Amino acid sequence: MQKKVGFFVYDDFAIWQVSLLLKFLTDAYYQIETLSINGGLVSTDGGVLVHTESIEHKNPNEYDLLLLPGGKVTKKLVDNQHLKQFLQEFNGLIAASCASSAIVAGAGLVKGDFTTMPPIKEIFSEYYADGNYTDTDIAIGDKLITSKGFAHYEFMMVVLEKIGLTEKDPRLKKMALKLSRNQTLISK
Repeated sequence: MQKKVGFFVYDDFAIWQVSLLLKFLTDAYYQIETLSINGGLVSTDGGVLVHTESIEHKNPNEYDLLLLPGGKVTKKLVDNQHLKQFLQEFNGLIAASCASSAIVAGAGLVKGDFTTMPPIKEIFSEYYADGNYTDTDIAIGDKLITSKGFAHYEFMMVVLEKIGLTEKDPRLKKMALKLSRNQTLISK
């Protein structure tokens, strides 16, 4: 059975934080479903429009991983009851880059170590009350991975390791490092 990723996005999301990760997931035959609260077109922070499906009639547990990129998270988004319920019903791994950790915190799912950019931690402090902020690039828990926005390479590698892809293909680490540095891959 093909594994699935629920890629949850919102207006002005930072696709650059997860674009290489998405490439490696699709290369490993993961099916990516791009989701949003209402479905339809959603704009990246670079102005690219992405078609999404609504989470309204989705079972969160049809996904093996929920991936949330950072971006311009708002309190209205964090407080959305349908999104909170969707996240609370999910039983798998959530990978939340930068500001999207506030979305997960809004659902009451940040209970251990987490990280994000300090301004995000301050703006959404009431949502993080049950968490333990670590001023590190990445925080790894059993069911939650969080990162600072600039740590997109580290975030990608932890996700790939956590789901077992780096173990299946040891060359992946070297390829990921070269691609993240915008270098050309040379076949040997």
